This record gives sequence, C-alpha cells and structure tokens, in this order.
Amino acid sequence: MCAHYSTHCCASFEATPLDGIIAAMKLSALGEFGLIGLIKDAVQSTRQPSSDASRRVIIDIGDDTAAWSGSEMVQLATTDSLIEGVHFQFRWCTWEDLGHKSLAVNLSDIAAMGGLARFALVSLSCPPDVDSDSVLEYYRGMTSLAMKHDVVIVGGNLTSSPVVTSTVCVIGETYQEQLMLRTAARPGHAIAVTGVLGGAAAALSLLSRGTEPGVRVPDVLRRALARPYARLSESRILAEEGVRCAIDISDGLLSDLGHVCESSGVSATIHAEQVPSCSGYDGVPDDCTMFALAGGEDYELLFTCDPALIPQVAGRLECPVTVIGEVIARTDAPPIVVLDRNGAPLPTSRSGWRHFAQ
Repeated sequence: MCAHYSTHCCASFEATPLDGIIAAMKLSALGEFGLIGLIKDAVQSTRQPSSDASRRVIIDIGDDTAAWSGSEMVQLATTDSLIEGVHFQFRWCTWEDLGHKSLAVNLSDIAAMGGLARFALVSLSCPPDVDSDSVLEYYRGMTSLAMKHDVVIVGGNLTSSPVVTSTVCVIGETYQEQLMLRTAARPGHAIAVTGVLGGAAAALSLLSRGTEPGVRVPDVLRRALARPYARLSESRILAEEGVRCAIDISDGLLSDLGHVCESSGVSATIHAEQVPSCSGYDGVPDDCTMFALAGGEDYELLFTCDPALIPQVAGRLECPVTVIGEVIARTDAPPIVVLDRNGAPLPTSRSGWRHFAQ
C-alpha cells in the first residue's frame, strides 16, 4: 500500500546529537533540505524496529511516496488541520503541545471507528523566521505520542506560510465486522461516554480571561486542552465487546451526538446530571454542564449499545464509562432532548464547533 509523499517531507523525532548543532537556526538560514535531513535522521532513530508498523514499511522517507505492506483488514484514513489563530494560539500552548495534539486528534478519529493506527504523514507550514528548535519541539511532541501507539511517521511536507498550519493524515485498520459507525445507533440503545467532558472548554474559558487578576488554569484542564488523550486501546475493547456505534467528541457532545442521530435516523434523550463534567477545579464554575454538553475538543468516545453490554465494557476499560441517556425512535421534536434532574427539558443549543460558521 502506498501513500502520497512529497519530497518536502516531515517526520518527528526525539532528541539527537544534531540538536545542539542547529537548534537555534532560523528556517530561512537552515533551509528546507537542511531541516528535512535533520528530521529524517531523527525520526528514524526513534523507531521501534520490532513493532508491527515498522516491519511493514517498504519505502521510507526520501522517495516520492512512502510504501508499506498491506493486510487483510479494512483500511482507514483520516486527516485534520490545526491552524494558528483558528484552532490554537501559542500564548496558550507550546510547539510540543501542538505536535502532540496534531497527531492526537487524528488518532481519535481512528479510535472512533474501532481501529488501530499504523502510519502518519505530517505536513507543517510555518513562517521562515521560526527557528528550528521550535520545529523539532513540535516533532518531539508528536513522536512521543506516536511511539506510545505504535504509529510510524513515514513522510509529509514542509512549506513556508504566513501562519503555522499543522496537517496530519493517519492511516489505520480494523476488522470489517468490528467497524464502529455513526449509522448504527438503534432505539433502546444506551448512550455512554468515556472519561470526563468539558475540561478543554473550561480551560479555554479561563485562558480567555487570562488578564483578569487571580485567574489560574489548573494543570489538569490545561492538559485537557493542549494534550488530549486518544482512546485507541479503549476503542478496541468496545469493538471487541460488540459496540457498533461510536463517534469521538470533537465538536461537542450535543453536536456530535446530533451527527449520530442524523446518520442513524433516531432521536436521543440525555440526562444532564449524569454527564461527567469537570466541576470541582479551582476557578471553574460549580456547574460545568454547558462546558460538558457543548464545549468540544474532549476527544472522548461517545458510543451507543445494548444496555446489557455496559457492565462488561466498563469492567474491561481502565477509564470511567458513564451512561448519560438513551436512544429513542425518531420524533418530530428536536432530535436531542436534555432533561434536568426533575425530568424537565433544558434549553440547550447544539452549536458546538462549526467550520465556516459566521
């Protein structure tokens, strides 16, 4: 199997002896091919030769494409971009954070399908006055995460641009009978989520108030925003246990659940008090319900299944699993109804993150 690979390739790295030689150089002085050479040597030095993905690489960084041997599994592909001023600001994150998150958001898409992530292509665009140690810090964050999940970075692209743009493509695979899809929710299914929701939105809310006296962002919330955890191993357990409907929470719980309802032709009821939120941290409102419902960038898994599956799924997962509602037959009412503790509907909006929104 081949994936397109530009001669302007990028790949990530852990610290190498070359670090100290050129780390302080501006990209305009180092040049494209000087940086490519450094990155190529560095990323290959971090490989785990015995890993499944590494053994399958046939043509590595340095040719017109990367090539690797295929398998009998269904192949998955996803891509996502993070753009400075749109998705992140460097006053709120480091280059290493950006590298981590750029890969993590793509791994989360693979997790939503019940897949195993295998290969990644990385395209980085940045101004010429950026220095090489910043770029290498970016790859350090990415490679550290890639190694944890046996993902091999096999190529990419480098370009000059007015602002930093990080685009990653991840190739994964899974068994066809274990695919988890947005179209598979059925009336009677329980709706459940992994982990805790709203942390990234709470962090962003606090960071936007950064000039106010006494405002502090707890580390756990800052990590939720800058270093999301992709639930790859958890998704494999869900798939193995028979879960067939899932989505990762990137745009916000209500928004992403709305995608599931639309794709499956169903409606849903959510019990607000059951949604696991980030309440209880210093500086965070006691009621973080709206952060959890509509905040986005949680990258937890939302899934639906027969309620009888929940105990065995929860028993195998090391992270919390919380049932927050149920799937119902499609109604003429709004597709998602959120109920308070007294069973009364709450006024809510599905307006999570939307590209091209005015």
